Amino acid sequence: MKFDHRIYNSLMLSIMNEKNSLDDIKDLVAGDIKKEVWKIHGKSTSDWAKYAAANNLWYPVTVYKDDMPQCYIIISKEFIEVQFLDERMFGYVYMAYKKMDSEKMFLSNVYVREYYDRKNKPLQDLKKDIDMIFSVEGGLSVTTRHFIREESVKVIEDNMEATHPVNVSQNWKSIPKYGEYDEISNYGDIIKPGDLLRDIDTSLKSPVAEDDEVDPDSTKENKWLTPDWNKN
Repeated sequence: MKFDHRIYNSLMLSIMNEKNSLDDIKDLVAGDIKKEVWKIHGKSTSDWAKYAAANNLWYPVTVYKDDMPQCYIIISKEFIEVQFLDERMFGYVYMAYKKMDSEKMFLSNVYVREYYDRKNKPLQDLKKDIDMIFSVEGGLSVTTRHFIREESVKVIEDNMEATHPVNVSQNWKSIPKYGEYDEISNYGDIIKPGDLLRDIDTSLKSPVAEDDEVDPDSTKENKWLTPDWNKN
């Protein structure tokens, strides 16, 4: 696996260089460490990441596939966040894990974006997003937004909530050690056939037609959901 510790800039849609990444990391962690610590461990983004990983502090990871950024990971004291990037450097799948103890973490949020592939800015190109919130007890709420782009943008929002606990056993993962990001850097290994995203195309390899319709029953056979899954 190829990775480094430079920062992903979502506004510039690029991975920042070493110097700018190091400057931003310094600003972000300044309140959590003494100046002497940064002098010793802040000589490079890699030096900082190794120290941060050993001391449960904030650090970034950019994972590459075929020399292209595949995902951007933020590891902090309480959370691990993973954002998957497409060829345009748009974020299209976001996952947030809450650290539950020193070894285990729980996938509490999955956010998926679908684009038209027409604009060069994510928010201007967004067609649909799906925001899923999980609880350890099996609670699940899903908010889906469709962005109809005509003369003005029209947003259609649909909110759903499970009336009974869903199976969240696969949401539990081991907290990755430094350099061991394989499991969380491939969403295909996490979002498996039969789970909540079985009917969502997360590949986003081809443009989506404007006249695509949403099947209101698209989740009725989903193995994550109980027969009592209902719209609010």
